[in-house]
Amino acid sequence: MKVLGEKIERFLDIVGNVCEVVCSILALFMVFLVTLQVILRFFNMPLFGIEELLTFPTIWVYFLGGACAAYTNSHIECGIVKAVSKNKHAVQITEIVCNIVASALAIYVFDWAIQYSIHSLEIGKKSAVLGIPMPIGELAILTGLTLMCVYTLVGTVKNIVKFKEKWEEGGNRS
Repeated sequence: MKVLGEKIERFLDIVGNVCEVVCSILALFMVFLVTLQVILRFFNMPLFGIEELLTFPTIWVYFLGGACAAYTNSHIECGIVKAVSKNKHAVQITEIVCNIVASALAIYVFDWAIQYSIHSLEIGKKSAVLGIPMPIGELAILTGLTLMCVYTLVGTVKNIVKFKEKWEEGGNRS
């Protein structure tokens, strides 16, 4: 089912795959930093700044991971209606309502992320030990929430179109 144009869907797939690769690379980098810190502490040679440096990939993994979950539609959900109801129509309507609520929330939080990112860039603060510009970490919020918003909206549109197609095919009798 091609709800969006083929090129747009392909682009969103590429962005989603890149997001997954970036999360994997950052997670490996985080493991490396923690391992390095443990080894250095074992030899009584702690290196200042590793904890601070670790916060940046952690923030990126957190928000890009949320975007990956929105891309693959694998975020945490309760699914009570699916477990209790045998009516496929009710389950589909519930999914659409959940998608609409998630989309509205994503748009609201996205607006907040834009304001926060602008504020972060205007202030120009730096990390305490290493002097890394804080917007490097804080822009992960805007990036991740932008992708989450896009993928949630795309998922909502796809579910509505799928429901409409089934309804028109006579699937409204279940």
